[in-house]
Amino acid sequence: MHRDARFAKAAEFIWTHARLLERRVFACRFLDDDAQLVVNALRAYQNRDGGFGHALEPDLRGPDSQPVFVDFALTTLREVGARDAEIGGRVCDFLASIAAPSGAVPAILATAHQHPRAAHWNGDSALQPSLNFTSGIAGQLHWQGIQHPWLERATAYCWAELRNSVIGDAHSLRSALVFLDNFGGERRTRELTEQLATQLPTADFFLADVPVTRYGLTPLHFAPSPRTPERRLFSDSLIEAHLDDLAARQAADGGWPIFWDAPGETARNEWRARWTLDALSVLRAYGRL
Repeated sequence: MHRDARFAKAAEFIWTHARLLERRVFACRFLDDDAQLVVNALRAYQNRDGGFGHALEPDLRGPDSQPVFVDFALTTLREVGARDAEIGGRVCDFLASIAAPSGAVPAILATAHQHPRAAHWNGDSALQPSLNFTSGIAGQLHWQGIQHPWLERATAYCWAELRNSVIGDAHSLRSALVFLDNFGGERRTRELTEQLATQLPTADFFLADVPVTRYGLTPLHFAPSPRTPERRLFSDSLIEAHLDDLAARQAADGGWPIFWDAPGETARNEWRARWTLDALSVLRAYGRL
């Protein structure tokens, strides 16, 4: 498909199926719209306790605040270059209220199991505080420039876990690298980044090979732009192969597919719109659009 046709079909899919939030992100990234409009759309998902809810991550359909929703919100802000001290401060207040004494937070709280959800959220492991979402959220909050007692505790926890743990899955590795990206000038950051890089090839859910036909994280999830620090972890040939594969996965309706069962057609379309938005961003960053 020609680049212009690819973009036009993807844009049509987003305008047809995306939530207001993703439509605002699309307009900001590709139509030079104001990032503050993304912030405004995101605020509708923030609860009185400071956390985010209301199916912000489409696989969890409940209204209650969840750490995974916080991660989704902060990632969205960073993607459009928006810093908001009020959102960041209120998020920290929420996280402080549900964190373990170490500062670690789980992916979800038990309240998530009271509402419709994708099957992969049914187990108890996501209820346990862990490095995965703690490091990703802490990294995003450092990028926001937030100072908060909970963030201090969580940061100390992340450094200790990174020094002493072997990380076995790609999601946790990506979150850890998000955290480390905020401390790029430090020797310990360089050492830990190299350590994590050696763990990536054998990590669960890491997809090094193409074509991609199942759920997982590819090199492009770690290096969505050639300017990303993690780009140096992958060869040029591997990145090019995944770019070819990513472009080839665009469906006839203009959107990109997902490789898991979402909890209903609405959630499926919301996720596909998000993945379509992300695919366009990656392809443009590497000069493929």
